[in-house]
Amino acid sequence: MLAFAACSALGGASSQIHLATMAGLKILEEGGNAFDAAITISSVLTVLLPSTSSIGGDGFLLAIDSGGDIVAYNGSGRSPRDFPTEEYLAEKPIRGPLTITVPGLVDLWEWLWENYGSKDLSFLLGKAIALARNGHYVQEPLARSIEYNRPALQAYESWNRVFGRLHEGIMVRFPRLAKVYSMIARRGADAFYRSEITEDIVEELRRNGAPIAYEDFADHKGERVEPIRSSYKDYELYELPPNTQGLSTLQLIKAIEVSGIDELPFEDSIRIRNYFDIAAMVYEDRDRHVADPKYCKAPIDELLSPDYLSRKLGRRSSGRTLSGGDTTFFVVADRHGNFVGFIQSVFYGFGSGIVAHEIPFQNRGAGFAKEIGVPNSPAPLKRPLHTLSVLLARHEKKGDFMIGCAGGDYRPQIHAEVFLNIASYDMPLARAVEAPRYILISWERSGMRAVVEEELSIRDLPSWVEVIDLRRPGTGIVHAMRKDRQGIFYFVADPRGGGLAAPLM
Repeated sequence: MLAFAACSALGGASSQIHLATMAGLKILEEGGNAFDAAITISSVLTVLLPSTSSIGGDGFLLAIDSGGDIVAYNGSGRSPRDFPTEEYLAEKPIRGPLTITVPGLVDLWEWLWENYGSKDLSFLLGKAIALARNGHYVQEPLARSIEYNRPALQAYESWNRVFGRLHEGIMVRFPRLAKVYSMIARRGADAFYRSEITEDIVEELRRNGAPIAYEDFADHKGERVEPIRSSYKDYELYELPPNTQGLSTLQLIKAIEVSGIDELPFEDSIRIRNYFDIAAMVYEDRDRHVADPKYCKAPIDELLSPDYLSRKLGRRSSGRTLSGGDTTFFVVADRHGNFVGFIQSVFYGFGSGIVAHEIPFQNRGAGFAKEIGVPNSPAPLKRPLHTLSVLLARHEKKGDFMIGCAGGDYRPQIHAEVFLNIASYDMPLARAVEAPRYILISWERSGMRAVVEEELSIRDLPSWVEVIDLRRPGTGIVHAMRKDRQGIFYFVADPRGGGLAAPLM
């Protein structure tokens, strides 16, 4: 197993699909900046890999601009104004119409273009439009996702009609999607959120049972946010704030530092066993505190304080089962010093299972708690707890690191593991990404379940730790980037995902 890596002083990109990476490089070659290229890569991924992301889903960005400022944007949507809370609590849906929230990705594109773009939006969306209109061959990651998700989605007629018959190597066209993208290219986000196309999309969604209205789309707006901060030894760490679980990544890393288990060898069974206990503690805090900050503000400083974490270590209460997600993350940088971490998703593979205008719509509403009286309880016009986040680590001598992955609930663990491989075990970036992993899956008072990658040469693990091949899809495809103090960029694509890391030459 060998991570795909590349380096350049001029910039480059790394994404899950090679055509998306190359499309981003083309923008950079023609004078565009990293933010321009991010819009192009993002849009191409929505066409080629709609199981992981679409304009029916959300997106988040964490970046450093050429002036050294950190840029963060929350592009997640809210539940409909007519959201039926009681029906939701009775059904506790994972997919289907009640899980659809307003998608925020197109708004993120426009905000990025208006504030940092240097090329016409029609130019940046041109590759995605051509792929949707003229056709492309279904690639292996999409074909694999179709087969994996088929048992859960075959009951949804709209999904079957658009995706159900696709297989690897078949030529597919999305003319209705191409029309939507062409309108966005000409008119901006209004074409998606406030137009006749919006009316058509809303009508399709409502026919499929979604309680969503034109006004829900028309009123949507993402927002620039202030990243949350922590530290690990001599690193400064940044993550996206709630409603994302970025807080959980920082809390997990800080708790590991407080516990001292990061001083033990990488394959030490005591270290890994204690790590699982710490992860369980962190997820319980996540479910207790992380929610839409307009409804409840998490006590971030307290949750990240060493005193609090010292008191919490070793405690575990109610049980929880975690799940993965079908997400895609990419990184891109330019010769001006801009570098971008960009993550987008429809949550589960193909999201809600409902497709309108050839657009899969997300099931982010499944992220609400299934009870009332807690910060993340379901409600109208509310953002659910969101699994998407991006980790930025800065070191005075080693430079800046951007880490992101697929993984759903597992994301804080994967972010923490890759970072600690760098910071505690002195691994180069490529080795840190490809190194064997260990993931807590579930826990309760009577026991736990966790998995470790079979390449870990460890002994004396408890019986509830299963040794499996974690290189299979769905366990966290990572893309990462480093900028050293000489201005050289390093890009890495996780071999678990088969993507491409490529430099600008």
